[in-house]
Amino acid sequence: MTFFKHFVTNNKISVANNYRENFRIAAPVILSLAGQSVVQIADSVMVGRTGAVPLAAVSFAGAVITNIMVIGLGLTIGLTPVAGMHWARSEFRRVSGYFQNSLSLNLFFSLLLVAILFALIPLLPLLGQPEEVTSLMNEYYIMVSISLIPMMIFLTGKQFLEGIGNTHISMYITLIANLINIFLNYLFIYGKLGFPVMGIDGAGLATLISRLLMPVMLLVLINKKEGYRRFLNMFRIAHFSVKEHLHLIKIGLPISGQMVIEFFSLSAITFMMGWMGTKSLAANQIVQTMINFTFMIANGVAAASTILVSHSAGKGNLSEARTRGFTGIKLSTIIMGTAALIFLLFGESIALLFTSDKEVTAIAVKIFYVVALFELFDGLQVTALGALRGLTDTKKPMFLAIFSYLFISLPVAYIGGFVLKLGEAGLMSGFAFGLLVASILFIRRFSKLTK
Repeated sequence: MTFFKHFVTNNKISVANNYRENFRIAAPVILSLAGQSVVQIADSVMVGRTGAVPLAAVSFAGAVITNIMVIGLGLTIGLTPVAGMHWARSEFRRVSGYFQNSLSLNLFFSLLLVAILFALIPLLPLLGQPEEVTSLMNEYYIMVSISLIPMMIFLTGKQFLEGIGNTHISMYITLIANLINIFLNYLFIYGKLGFPVMGIDGAGLATLISRLLMPVMLLVLINKKEGYRRFLNMFRIAHFSVKEHLHLIKIGLPISGQMVIEFFSLSAITFMMGWMGTKSLAANQIVQTMINFTFMIANGVAAASTILVSHSAGKGNLSEARTRGFTGIKLSTIIMGTAALIFLLFGESIALLFTSDKEVTAIAVKIFYVVALFELFDGLQVTALGALRGLTDTKKPMFLAIFSYLFISLPVAYIGGFVLKLGEAGLMSGFAFGLLVASILFIRRFSKLTK
């Protein structure tokens, strides 16, 4: 069977209805996740206007924090398919129990992750980045690190709601928090309305404040709606379950492992960009910001696939689950193909939004040409992963990710960037090749499990 034959589905579900339902669930998730990327874009644009070094500092700090954050993010995501399957069976007490135990589990891990980030501070100057970059980022790094605690609490609630099919509440909260973040950026970075000029530190403080508000807003909105408040009312000390904690870890930890591997490989490329100089690192930050934006859109489709596949699997209907999964893959292909075309045609214009530095702009354009090629692969792999998570199949994909990113992406990136001397574009080509391999392996895996 060829790779393309995996896209063939045979199900009685109306194609139009299937796409409509996928997009109905995906759209709020896309807006929520894309909104987070808009904040990152705003951070980069606002900080970038203060100079290339602050922009590079945001890039480096973000790469380190993200690699640690995805450990906790994977654990929160594990709640979605578990809650979704029990929801489909009307086992509401089990849904509440998993929600309760996921909150306690993720609170513990958020504290652990922040401790790890703090422990890494003395080691950051050893990662080969320019001294002016590492010396500037300390306060920003600390504040964004602390913000992971309320962020993980919010994400736990978000994944619970998505598991039972509600993607709107987290969208509203994220959009409100993002608006607050951007406004505070304006006040703190530039020193407006009587506030002191804080530069990059102001961006960190804005992130911390907005993330502190997110779990508060989530609790208020859940508590206002009777259909969701009942799950909170079911919380009991007696429902604290080691078994459920272990089950969530069993599902979520491989997701964390897969995400860590993927983000590590991309961050390693960011570090290697830093070896080429501050200009290269600043250009990479511009491209990474846009990549993250489009990735969040594809990730929204992937989240919808997780929800729909988990509901179908919970009812024991693998044929329906197959159709749901491949619908998401096809939808993601269309979206990421459009993004690729935009990057190819308008890469220079996008770069100029972030910086007036001609050298940084020229490097960013070269990277955009490569990025345009791998956008499709990125959409394929993340959506196929979302479908696999809906089946609670997370362990095997983690090993497939290790092969694709550690044994394919990084060696090819190093060879392209430094051995063949293709520079920044060569580094990014390595990651593109790893994404291609991963997308093929994940799609084949999903097809096999849903035959």
